[in-house]
Amino acid sequence: MNGQQEQVTELIELVESTPPKELEAAVAGREGGLDAALTLIFDLLVSEFNPEKAKGQKGVFQFDIASGEGQKLHYVHVENGACRTDKGLHENPDITIGIKLPDMLAMGVGKLPGAKAFLTGKLKLRGSPLMGTKLGEWFDHPET
Repeated sequence: MNGQQEQVTELIELVESTPPKELEAAVAGREGGLDAALTLIFDLLVSEFNPEKAKGQKGVFQFDIASGEGQKLHYVHVENGACRTDKGLHENPDITIGIKLPDMLAMGVGKLPGAKAFLTGKLKLRGSPLMGTKLGEWFDHPET
């Protein structure tokens, strides 16, 4: 488990120290590239899931991430107090979150609050706006 924590720490440092315009290239140059970084971000999100706060509720969050390598699709599925993530397109998401890769990384490591990303136009929501608020409610993001 330690390896993952180290990778997360490295990613946070990279996000903090790299200008947004250069961030994608910096991440692409790491082992595993963009896909490995996104997998890490989504695993981190799942680890922050709080089943108490999502009791009796369910939802699918589709992330549509724009990168220089094209679209990166991931989704987060919450149901019966469990949360899982996978790559690809979910057939029936409640909400689709469109975001650019550097903003996703910043949001994923807690450097960009989701509400701020939305208000500043870095985050585009399609689907249920109510579900958009659930991302903030069901997951305990450490404030950094």
